[in-house]
Amino acid sequence: MRKLSVVLLILFPILFLYGCYESEVPLSETPSLIVDSKLIRNWINIPKNKNEKDLTLLLRKFNEEEYLVAWKRGEDDETVIARGFNSKINNTNIINLQGIDTLEKKDRTFVFFKYDFNEKGNLVINMLSNDYANLKGKKFKSSKEFADFVQKNISQKGLFDDSIEFKPTKEISFEIN
Repeated sequence: MRKLSVVLLILFPILFLYGCYESEVPLSETPSLIVDSKLIRNWINIPKNKNEKDLTLLLRKFNEEEYLVAWKRGEDDETVIARGFNSKINNTNIINLQGIDTLEKKDRTFVFFKYDFNEKGNLVINMLSNDYANLKGKKFKSSKEFADFVQKNISQKGLFDDSIEFKPTKEISFEIN
């Protein structure tokens, strides 16, 4: 399992059960959609049970098309930083999230999550699942091939994992080593 998958497994407890799909190519060749300003804030998860650890997530506008994303992982709350950008497939907002801890190609793969906002204004995300039968072990040669696959399967049960809900929070702090 690559470094980014391990990071996201720690970030999203639900992924311990399912796993996230990881790709060397994004859904879009280059960022082309503008940043969704509703995402730009601090978020904290709403745990589904009392044993879940709080997950804090920070999304900032890096430029007109990209986000800077940070979260804490592990028992020592190590800060992880990634870049993200939007893709839209069949009216579904999907973030392409790429780890930027190193310049090593093997560490700079992408994971994907669809997002929306519920009636309370909370962020609801679902990770693209590595356990989806038609996706498991599949490698795409291009962003177009990958986007075509997602578009064809977007409404299929199991393409995305169960939802995780985040609510806005005022203050969070991150320490970068």
